Amino acid sequence: MNPNRSHLGESVLGSRFAGSKNSLNAIRLVLASAVILSHSWWLGGYGPEPSPGSVKLGSWAVLGFFGISGYLITRSRTRASSASSYCLARFLRIFPGLAACVTAVAFVVAPVTAASTGRHYSLSGAAVYFVTNLSAGTPFIAVGGIPGSLEGLPDPRLWNGPLWTLFWEIACYILIGIVFRLFRPDLVRLALLTLFSVASAAAVAVDAGWIAAPVRNDWPLIPVLSFLAGALIYLFQDVIPANPTTLVLAAGLVVLVSSFGFASSLVHLPLSLFLILGSLYLPLFGVGSRYDVSFGIYIYGWPAQQFLAALGLHSVVPPLVFAAASLLLVAPVAWLSCRYVEKPAQLWHRAQGVRRTVRELA
Repeated sequence: MNPNRSHLGESVLGSRFAGSKNSLNAIRLVLASAVILSHSWWLGGYGPEPSPGSVKLGSWAVLGFFGISGYLITRSRTRASSASSYCLARFLRIFPGLAACVTAVAFVVAPVTAASTGRHYSLSGAAVYFVTNLSAGTPFIAVGGIPGSLEGLPDPRLWNGPLWTLFWEIACYILIGIVFRLFRPDLVRLALLTLFSVASAAAVAVDAGWIAAPVRNDWPLIPVLSFLAGALIYLFQDVIPANPTTLVLAAGLVVLVSSFGFASSLVHLPLSLFLILGSLYLPLFGVGSRYDVSFGIYIYGWPAQQFLAALGLHSVVPPLVFAAASLLLVAPVAWLSCRYVEKPAQLWHRAQGVRRTVRELA
């Protein structure tokens, strides 16, 4: 038995999370919906989106996603029977849903949008979009649009803006796999803590104005920091108090660092802890327990909003109504993706694990 857990008993995060139901699926659903709400201002041409703490609402949601993912993926790696099993699980969590989404956008949504609005659709352009975006938004490889299909819209360039984050999510999966491969279990904590500290120092230097900010608006180091924060929370969960005081302190730190303009560099640990620990207190355990549609909401949200914008909805309704209509449109699509694409892939992997275990015991 872990001596830390024995000493602190049920008062630490590790014990509470292992023995209690949680509402992480519900939180991820809220975060995915917040991304759609945030993008409504951009895709509807309403002007600057809400930016609490000088961070865009959608960016806050992405940080939350990455923090939760860091916690769960690190747990997955520690529980995986082998590195290959871990890699296969991560591949099946992302790629089937991504491939279905890219296919739907390239060969269903884009041509229907063009045909219904008089815009141009290029089959060759769609093929390029399809092939390159199977790379999960890899920089300099993924092509964002299909020529002519979004002409005249507030953002005519991109059919699925959020895909860029999938590349960095996958990069984090690989990073965790490499760290666990290279270091002994007792050194994994030190390796990730060192990496997190160095990356945080670089982010602080940017926030403080000591070094120039990157040219790209979406600096990948920021969500990666949240992933590392979630990973560290998992690795140190047996010494993290799990009580309302810790939850309030985490929330207070989020507000404090945001008020001083350091949200991008210093919010990652308290925000991730607030969401992960808060999931134990929210009475929403059943949300997403059977069908977790948050991934589908996230990857289909932008295409749905572009479709509605192409129909001109953004020109006749305010941003909140545009966001609500987008959610109503994307929710059944996300359910279909979960029910018939994502979940079957995950169930297949679990069945393979059961068969492997039976063979080993035979």
